[in-house]
Amino acid sequence: MRIFEGRVAVVSGGSSGIGAGCVEALRDEGATAVAWDVAGDYDVYCDVSDEASVLAALDETERRFGIPSLHVASAGVRGYPAPITDIPVDAWDAAFGVNVRGVFLTLRSIARRMIEAGLDGSIVTVSSVQGVVPDPVLSLYSATKAAVYQMTRVAAIELGPHGIRVNAIGPGPTITSMTQGLAESDEWRRQVEEMTPLGRVGTPKLIADAVVNVMRSEWITGQCILTDGGSSLISARGATRARLHTQELSGRAPN
Repeated sequence: MRIFEGRVAVVSGGSSGIGAGCVEALRDEGATAVAWDVAGDYDVYCDVSDEASVLAALDETERRFGIPSLHVASAGVRGYPAPITDIPVDAWDAAFGVNVRGVFLTLRSIARRMIEAGLDGSIVTVSSVQGVVPDPVLSLYSATKAAVYQMTRVAAIELGPHGIRVNAIGPGPTITSMTQGLAESDEWRRQVEEMTPLGRVGTPKLIADAVVNVMRSEWITGQCILTDGGSSLISARGATRARLHTQELSGRAPN
């Protein structure tokens, strides 16, 4: 029997990118995975930044599929990549509306319904390596993802007594529509590969596999697991040293 057989899973932002990968992975494990989104191939329309839309989506999901006991909060926007002195207030508010308010609204609503129904389950929020590791021009995106991480930790404490585990995953550089422009750059891919101990760029499938692995564990809660191939383990200076060392080794004659 597949591990999530008979479970209903809601994936916000489920029509593309990491969300779509999670929908596919959860279905492969037997769950009835329901994609919430505002565009693309979604199952239920939902604007996660709007409370009425979230509640309507949850009612429709329950009516059509059943009460969810699994949730992946993956809806997110890139925000406004710029120095903090150049970020407009409306751009700041818009990013927090989706990336933080949206996670709060879906997590809160689904957790309430699970508690009312007496269901245990698992919730995974999608944070980012940027919520832990700072990079220039990403103050807005980083702030939203750090907020998601801390919200997840508190929710894990509060929902644990109800049998609900709450964790976050923190993807590193991953090829999605949000990063498509960067992914088309050979230089960007080369730099990511050099900075990543596992030597490649992330994909939605790799991130979705991590989500399923966290969801299936009954003894992990309140954690932010960086799913980045190890890229957060090494600094730019360390990456340079590693590259020079690799070049040195490749230039040696075989024994």
